[in-house]
Amino acid sequence: MNKKSLKWWLTRLETQHSKKIDLGLERVKQVYSALSIEKIAPTIITVAGTNGKGSTVAILSAICQQAGYKVGEFTSPHLLNFNERIKINNVEVSDDEIIQVFECIELACGAISLSYFEYATLAATIVFKQQQVDVALLEVGLGGRLDSVNVIDADCAIITSIDIDHTNWLGDTIELIAYEKAGIMRKNKPVIYGDVDCPKAISDFAKKINAKLVIAKQFDFNSFPQPNLNGLYQYKNAATAYTALKMLKRLKISNKNIVDGLKNIQLTGRLQVIGENPAIIIDVSHNKQAAQQLAKWLCENPIKGQTYAVFAVLADKKPIDWLDYFSGCIDVWCISQVQSERALAVNDLLQVLAEKSKLICSFTTVTQAFEKAQLIAEEKDRIIVFGSFYTVSEVLESKLNDN
Repeated sequence: MNKKSLKWWLTRLETQHSKKIDLGLERVKQVYSALSIEKIAPTIITVAGTNGKGSTVAILSAICQQAGYKVGEFTSPHLLNFNERIKINNVEVSDDEIIQVFECIELACGAISLSYFEYATLAATIVFKQQQVDVALLEVGLGGRLDSVNVIDADCAIITSIDIDHTNWLGDTIELIAYEKAGIMRKNKPVIYGDVDCPKAISDFAKKINAKLVIAKQFDFNSFPQPNLNGLYQYKNAATAYTALKMLKRLKISNKNIVDGLKNIQLTGRLQVIGENPAIIIDVSHNKQAAQQLAKWLCENPIKGQTYAVFAVLADKKPIDWLDYFSGCIDVWCISQVQSERALAVNDLLQVLAEKSKLICSFTTVTQAFEKAQLIAEEKDRIIVFGSFYTVSEVLESKLNDN
């Protein structure tokens, strides 16, 4: 029988399960147990939160690698290739490795049906075990308590921030969402909260299971350099990562490792400059909290020319609640619709933006919007691409094709 390609597998996984998002641990626990993986790494850190998860994982990875540890990262979603989701020391695992573990998972499933994300989670655990990583970093996909990542018992839990997002699945208040994120804690293990005003649901849950709740310290500007990521909020993520590593006494990490790690973070799509004259910046911000931070950065970093936004967003992100933030820092909107059944239609986005912007141009695809922005922007201008991982992904693909 011919070996199936990774593309074949991914197409199948996208359609074989009845729901794209299917929260709950019962099915994935059964398969995880059948795989007999046991502990996937000597040190496991699980990272949940509304924003900052990917950045915090990247910072943890960079520092641990500088200390000589072999690090496995499981993150989501990907921007260009599925392989981005599973990395060993910043190197994406190969198609063949993923196919091999998918075949193992299929055998272990029997009659149990798993979602795309559940397959990805289990694939990462098998790869990390096979590759004998020292540190496994697991980014929660959605929520925490019922997310498939939560089948793994972590040595340390991180909750980066809490804001209103994914209300259809997690609830529509800070405390309800915080309760879902709190589910990644484990008894007698540290949990780091990376923001101010820790929700009561998190502190109550920590007390209930006797987890050691620690609020991340402020970033130490005197001892450590600026993380090589744009945005003041990255100081908060760096402080969160630092606090977690200090709680894990088994990891031997020096101040030099932290300094060198902060200088060598590798992360795509977070206020990342991918072009100059005009500047082209991509950012995966896609909800109210992240949009507020992006607008703040744009206002605090003015330019001589105009700022063009290439923007498309998912309908459930409720952009009507946060597009006002950009009224003083975006001059021209080049809007479109992402390639997702959850996309906000262009006409609906036009209505949302009509009273909030100076000039709007609409396009059928994100690529068309980006090409038009490049065509009309002058050297002194800048183009900011944001609104969704899908939006950034399509622009990155377009740039690759141009090169």
